[in-house]
Amino acid sequence: MTIETQWLANFASACTRRAYAADVRDFAAFSGLQTPCELLQVARSHVLAWRHHLQTQGLSPSTQRRKLAALSSLLEHLVDEQLIPTNPARGVRRPRLESHEGKTPALSLEQAQALLEAPDAHTLKGVRDRAILAVMLLGGLRRAEVVTLRVRDFDCQRAGVSHLRVLGKGGKTRFIAAAPLMRDRVQHYLAMRGAEPQSDERLFVRMKAVRRHSGAGCDVNPQVRHIEEEEGGFLNDRGGTGRRASTAPNIEPHTAALERGLEAPHNLQTNASQQSRRQRQSDTALKSAGLTAGAVAQRIVQPYLAQIGVVGERFSAHALRVTAATLALRERADLNEVRHFLGHACITTTTAYDRRWSDENQPVSLLLPLG
Repeated sequence: MTIETQWLANFASACTRRAYAADVRDFAAFSGLQTPCELLQVARSHVLAWRHHLQTQGLSPSTQRRKLAALSSLLEHLVDEQLIPTNPARGVRRPRLESHEGKTPALSLEQAQALLEAPDAHTLKGVRDRAILAVMLLGGLRRAEVVTLRVRDFDCQRAGVSHLRVLGKGGKTRFIAAAPLMRDRVQHYLAMRGAEPQSDERLFVRMKAVRRHSGAGCDVNPQVRHIEEEEGGFLNDRGGTGRRASTAPNIEPHTAALERGLEAPHNLQTNASQQSRRQRQSDTALKSAGLTAGAVAQRIVQPYLAQIGVVGERFSAHALRVTAATLALRERADLNEVRHFLGHACITTTTAYDRRWSDENQPVSLLLPLG
């Protein structure tokens, strides 16, 4: 294993590994390092020069801090491996953060309720999206956590209460009590999809995979049909994708052959074997047809936010997580409980999700019993 591979193996989060690897490559390019051995010759002056370079690039303080932290972590690993005597980045001051307040806004209670009702309840895609939004707003999940959920992670019983099992950052598992609305919407979606209970299938999958797996149309209510855009294609008014809707196979020739005694037993076995193989291939395709985090943000959350009139570059999928934290704190939830709810390692991070200060109806300065 290379030095970089050994170092990155210490981090459980794939996102952290990608970001830190890119940061170190940036440093190597700036410093003109050509081989791993040259990394052993890095001095404090190199680190200081790179810090000045990051500042002149106009990067945010948080980005500068992360890049310096990545380099320092790698150099500390070299110290642990006894490849260098000391870490030249140790003690190098990092830019101060402007504040501990996050920049992502929270939705108001009315906006959150409108978002939950935005998807069309008469289509399978709408039923799926209603379930996803409920999981994000009532569970406070990251979009990356949403797409890794499995069917078996839903409705886990703990002390007689239904919970959602979430695999968070760093491979840490947490359990979130499923609110009635979340539970009802996910159950409705799984029933319409025909998912096997406690299976290893992705909880939320792309609509094309559902149609290939089940052969069913997309209309929950057959009396109400819609032309519906989805991930990578369009549905026609029959629930297909521009092709003729699937029909039941014609069994008359086979029936006639059986009546004439011309259907050999091995042909029946072959047909059964082929059908079983197609079913296994369909099951495998469904398991690997999960949504991506990008699709959740760009094809689900953003369009529905725009639909209810919430626009702005900072109103993203992350805003739903911030909203969940803010509404919980507004209802007098304990800050440490909210930390566990969000899966934060440090309570300082949780405080950055609190947007109660933006509630103009409750300015703290006017609540003081003085004067």
